[in-house]
Amino acid sequence: MRDGDWYIGYSSYDNYPGALLYFGREDAGIYCLSEPDIAFADADVADTALPGEDGVRMGRDYQRSATATFELGVDGSHTLIDRHWPLRPGPGDRVGNWSEMEAALALVKKYGQGPAVRGLDGVNLLRQAWRADAIRGKAGRISVLAHKTAGRTRRLYGRPRKFAVSHSRLASQGYTPVVADFVAVDDRFYDETEQQEELYDHVGIGLPGRPGRENLPDWLYVSKKTATIKQAGTMNTFPYIDIYGPCKNPMLTMSGLWAVQLGMTIAAGSYVRIDPRPWARTVILYTGSDSKSVADKLTRASPRLAQMFIPSGRWSASLSYTKTAGATSHDGPRILINWRDAFNWW
Repeated sequence: MRDGDWYIGYSSYDNYPGALLYFGREDAGIYCLSEPDIAFADADVADTALPGEDGVRMGRDYQRSATATFELGVDGSHTLIDRHWPLRPGPGDRVGNWSEMEAALALVKKYGQGPAVRGLDGVNLLRQAWRADAIRGKAGRISVLAHKTAGRTRRLYGRPRKFAVSHSRLASQGYTPVVADFVAVDDRFYDETEQQEELYDHVGIGLPGRPGRENLPDWLYVSKKTATIKQAGTMNTFPYIDIYGPCKNPMLTMSGLWAVQLGMTIAAGSYVRIDPRPWARTVILYTGSDSKSVADKLTRASPRLAQMFIPSGRWSASLSYTKTAGATSHDGPRILINWRDAFNWW
């Protein structure tokens, strides 16, 4: 991405294509007519009057989402906007993302098309990405809106919403103005780069969680049961945590913050993902191609998922667990802690 670039992206589901559509600058054929407006929703407040006296008692405030509003120009006067050829994307493909060969074939196939057709195809492409058929049919599925400015890229998570096409006298010349909204899940701006820290116990160097480690010599087995989490953002962020077996009753402690524990046995080859991010809030056991919720296995001392956030700063993480029956001294769990630094603005 270059400064000024935006993209909207999401995965494909249910035979609908996903999207990876870049826009914002003139050479994309879909460009911003002005800087997009970012509106933050008013906080939900719980202020109550004080009986028999002046003033109010301040309650618990909740900050809601943000909405990005774009005024876009779809301009096919000088460029081919939709470069898919010969057919629209199939299952697993992405709208707006095409190979160099596909783009070259499109230029040949669509050579001679007038600017009006190129502009109409561009509006069709933009609305297909904004309609988000692949994700809007199920709760929890989200898209990413990312923007690069001042050399850094940050993202919002949410869904595209309002889409309005305005009449233009320049439509015959390939130009159509469009107004589109994107509503975020929350008001955090997440860093594009995902961070990760790993904890493990008695696993082979370079082979954590892989078959065959039992055949390695003892001197290759190591432990890393503590790590430092460095959250360089300016807002709280939510990690997602993958716990790989074999182990029993694994616990991850974030010193000074919270400790989460599962009251269950995770077999070798299986893992549990604890995902407290606002659009997920799930605890899922994965065994091969099978998955099931194990949210009921969180211990009573574990925090609510909504409380499993990491504030900015340096925090110590540690692993503890009970060995499974019959486990050797080399059998132990592995935990991956994944997060994105979160900010108040781009």
